[in-house]
Amino acid sequence: MTCKNKILISSSAKSTIKESSYLATELGVGLEISRLPFYQDRNITTEDVIEKLKTDLTGFKNRITLHAMFSDANVASQDPLLSDIAKLRYKQSLEVGKALKADTILFHTGNKGTKHYGSQEQFKTKYIMFWREFIKEFESEGITAVLENVFEETPNYCMELYEGISSKNLKLALDTGHVNLYAKETKVEDWIKKYNTNLYHIHIHNNFGKNDDHSNLNNGTLDFKDIFTTIKTMKIAPSYVLEMFKEEDIRISLDKIKEIMN
Repeated sequence: MTCKNKILISSSAKSTIKESSYLATELGVGLEISRLPFYQDRNITTEDVIEKLKTDLTGFKNRITLHAMFSDANVASQDPLLSDIAKLRYKQSLEVGKALKADTILFHTGNKGTKHYGSQEQFKTKYIMFWREFIKEFESEGITAVLENVFEETPNYCMELYEGISSKNLKLALDTGHVNLYAKETKVEDWIKKYNTNLYHIHIHNNFGKNDDHSNLNNGTLDFKDIFTTIKTMKIAPSYVLEMFKEEDIRISLDKIKEIMN
């Protein structure tokens, strides 16, 4: 494993993307761009965002992936206006990813887990319909889209979405902290085994099952030795994003990964 290709840090690790890129360069790892500037100004254009990010990333040579905009975004919303806004944010994210030459763009499902009659099937149908068209743009650009679990309680739902869309440019992402927080009846290892070779990208961070702390690998109830052993046993090679927002936590976690791998 070469760190700059398989291990990345979040651009939220430091107060600015530029500072995070310097840290990634120092550590010899890649950078996942998150918190796009769209959130800061409702009137900012896609072109403005791309120009700003390119300036911030001047001289950065390592791998870049992108975390698509996700806040309240639900492309399968029953409200067509809300759905249209979410679709716009998804498409803007793709444009930014293309401009930055990101090879992978991560999307939340937007599924809040509503339990009333028919809501899950309705969400699934509309979500798959949207993605069957949207994924064609990824296929033409050679970019991989990955779907990340958030509130899902088992890996089955994301697998059903993935299988329903069905594209060589679509894979699955696994967020370890979200499993620990929202999927109380399953373990991260269960998700890895279910996803198998479809697991392409992992957000690794820890918590105590109460809050989405995004803490280092030593600070929480997840046992990352078991997690990495399962990945090795499955003979898969996903990318790892250290999705922590403090430099100290990133350094602790990198040391933990080296300890486990050696």
